[in-house]
Amino acid sequence: MTPTPSPEPLPPEGARRMTEVIRAALVGAVPTPWQMPWPRLADRLGLDPVGAEAILGDPETAREAVTRRVRDYLEACRALDTGQMTAAAGEGPQEIARHPDFPTRLGMALVGAATLWGVLEPLPGLALRVAQDLAEDGEDGLAAGYAQLVRDLAVPGRHDAEAWTAQSLLMRLHQRSGSPAQADALARDLVAHGAPLDLDQRRDPSLPDDTLAWTGGALVEGMPPRTDGRALSVEDAQEHLRVLLSDTLREIQADEDPPR
Repeated sequence: MTPTPSPEPLPPEGARRMTEVIRAALVGAVPTPWQMPWPRLADRLGLDPVGAEAILGDPETAREAVTRRVRDYLEACRALDTGQMTAAAGEGPQEIARHPDFPTRLGMALVGAATLWGVLEPLPGLALRVAQDLAEDGEDGLAAGYAQLVRDLAVPGRHDAEAWTAQSLLMRLHQRSGSPAQADALARDLVAHGAPLDLDQRRDPSLPDDTLAWTGGALVEGMPPRTDGRALSVEDAQEHLRVLLSDTLREIQADEDPPR
């Protein structure tokens, strides 16, 4: 598959801020000379650094740790949104809420970890949360990349709300700092399938009863082509994230090693 970049019209603002997250959690997902930083990765996943390499070296154990962390993260986000972070939320979500990188940078790290270890079921909801937070922070280029990942991995009938919400967010990002033509195409596709245009403004979106199941959405220029007429394969979606991160790493390395 030929790598394709994220949408050109959207500026890659905030890409440099991904440096620490990439090095801490995503370094194993893209070609890079860095070694896997086990202590930092253990911190992101709520594990004791002592023995983290052994735990994460076993794929099944690693997937269990990532799944548990993602579940607690999303619960902490819901509690944050409702202002109900109490003891009833559980020890895991409370610990996550105290993490200095919560919510956005920790969420970005968990997207990378979930992709790396194949924890795919909660990934659309997780990536959507990160995309919405990045959009609120004005990080339009990164928000678009994560929103596209939601659309790529969404399974019709299981992730319909997340996928249509991600398309609503992409529409708003193109309206704000991208291509008006792309925004129009995304809006027309939302309307044609009965999905509200303002879904991205809702933290816990729900779809009207007459909204059609996710179909793969409108094709966005610069994104990988859909291979089955509905959505990308898991492998293509993972490749898209790797390309997104590889481009960011090249930018980071160029900043750190300026031409002489």
